[in-house]
Amino acid sequence: MEFRQLQTFVAITQAGTFALAAEQLGYTQPTLTTHIQALEKELNVKLFDRLGHRIRLTRDGEQFLGYAERILKLSQEAASSVSQSSCCVKLIIGASETFSVLRLPALLKEFRQNYPSVALELQFGDITKFRDDLKNNTIDLAFVLAGKNTYSDLTSEVLCPEPMSFIVSPDHYLARQSTFKLADVATEDFIVTQSGCAYRDYIEKLLAHNNIHPRSFMKVKNIEAIKQFVISGLGVAILPSIYIEKELASSQLAELPWSGPDFGMVTQIIYHKDKWLSPVVLSFLEVTRTKFLAVK
Repeated sequence: MEFRQLQTFVAITQAGTFALAAEQLGYTQPTLTTHIQALEKELNVKLFDRLGHRIRLTRDGEQFLGYAERILKLSQEAASSVSQSSCCVKLIIGASETFSVLRLPALLKEFRQNYPSVALELQFGDITKFRDDLKNNTIDLAFVLAGKNTYSDLTSEVLCPEPMSFIVSPDHYLARQSTFKLADVATEDFIVTQSGCAYRDYIEKLLAHNNIHPRSFMKVKNIEAIKQFVISGLGVAILPSIYIEKELASSQLAELPWSGPDFGMVTQIIYHKDKWLSPVVLSFLEVTRTKFLAVK
């Protein structure tokens, strides 16, 4: 049973003739006849009595009409309930810790001003979690700080580059050196984020490639704690440069003069390549792109 067959059946009933219904629906009369014949065959009943040029509903047709009208009405209600103007529309966003602290509040504030009826829900994690969430359609899109996406199942848009900085306490002896080499961390405690962090993975691979083994890796749960550990002189760390601007300006932290390869970290927005992008998702993407034009 096809939706258009129900539309045709109700239209003929309301118009009184095939010709008038065809004109209203924009179909030819033979097309309407095909729709009704297919519907009658599926239901195994006759819906209309054809008496010369006049048509009348059969008893089966009269009984089926109520159901057809309710189905069409329910379809209209369903379409209305998920329309962009609905107050129940929800947008589920994944975000890394860094992005959620630095850039997400201003972005959400601007989106909220333009789309006040959209319910916003946030999920926090890393690229591994978000890839699974996008695959399972439990989030709509996600912001990640990582190398440029190479996953075949994801679409990504690079929003801006994210320079990284090696940092120590201003009292640390490395802060007084005019040069800094990766080998200098071999005798240090390296303070790192949890597993799954893209730039932690990068620095570990860089150290291993150069056969450099820090005295220890101190694993800290969040970035704010990393800053406080470094300020206290407990070791060396690497963080997104934007996250430490205030501490550098107030001389709570010192940036080491790194001259090695660029980390290639970028902030990007990702979503599943096969996901249907609703009007709300498309609107959020547009607000995000416009917002990040200023960052670039």
